[in-house]
Amino acid sequence: MATHYLYGTILTNEAVAANNRGDNIGNTTTLQKVFHQDDVHTSVSAEAIRFALRYRFQLEATVPVNRSYDSSTGKLKYQDEKRTQWNPQGDVFIDDDLMGFMDAEAAAKENEEEVDTEEVSDEPKAKKKKDKPKGKTTKRQSPLAMGRAVSLRPYRAELSFNCVSGEKAKGQLSLYSAEMHTTEYQYSFGLNLGDVVKKKHISSLIEAIIDPPQVAGNHSRFAYDFSPASIVLRVTHAHSSKIQNCFEHDEEERTYTIARLIDRIESGDIPASEIIIGGDVSKTEEGKKLKALNVTVFSGVIAAANEARQRIAAFGQEYSVVGEGL
Repeated sequence: MATHYLYGTILTNEAVAANNRGDNIGNTTTLQKVFHQDDVHTSVSAEAIRFALRYRFQLEATVPVNRSYDSSTGKLKYQDEKRTQWNPQGDVFIDDDLMGFMDAEAAAKENEEEVDTEEVSDEPKAKKKKDKPKGKTTKRQSPLAMGRAVSLRPYRAELSFNCVSGEKAKGQLSLYSAEMHTTEYQYSFGLNLGDVVKKKHISSLIEAIIDPPQVAGNHSRFAYDFSPASIVLRVTHAHSSKIQNCFEHDEEERTYTIARLIDRIESGDIPASEIIIGGDVSKTEEGKKLKALNVTVFSGVIAAANEARQRIAAFGQEYSVVGEGL
């Protein structure tokens, strides 16, 4: 039986990112950073993106979620924290279904080696080692794999300097600075469609990726739109994405390029029929070249997402619900 996958790479609009996670060194609020192509780039964790997608399921309230987040207290609440009611043959929570879980329960008590002191004749019995009690692990591997978001442009050490408002307390530092980065971000994901228990959840995930709430890299004083300005999708049986982080910064033109993706399609490494392009990239010369290579190209991101849903729905009756409402 063939395995079905949905892969995607998202490129956001250019904006100013700052105060990622609220981390700070001294009085400077920092951004996370990684090395990419031998240069320093800012980054947002995959966990932050997953959290935002999960939170959107909660906000939409169209499908039940196991884990809810209370923004006023910063605490999590579970419907079934131990997953005692997890049943792949019945109804399942969307976040457990798409993102998996692991609940590791320790054993009730730890037993050390015990010695049986009964004697036979005048010789004691050999020491008898009792088995230690084992813990219980309830887990489900996540069908959704999410990559870390990496800035398209290298970090140029942008800083803002600020002063706290109100009355200044003697002896307390009132000056602070924040790292900023004017850039687009790109991130990639992969979804094993066959591992999703309730196929309708595939539609909910696609909708969440197209219209996500604020990603955790946004501090209360800043906002960064993580919705896709451009998107590359692949619906396939292949076990590897081959479209991961396919956007690259073009330093000379001060824009981006997808030349590497075009090369892979021209070489036959990626079938053009499996690729769907949507958004701003469709209006570029490279977007037009992809269309000439028989890649399905849309001017809008939503249209590209709907095309992916229709292709998934065509996999058979089990997946037909993914195309509902189109």
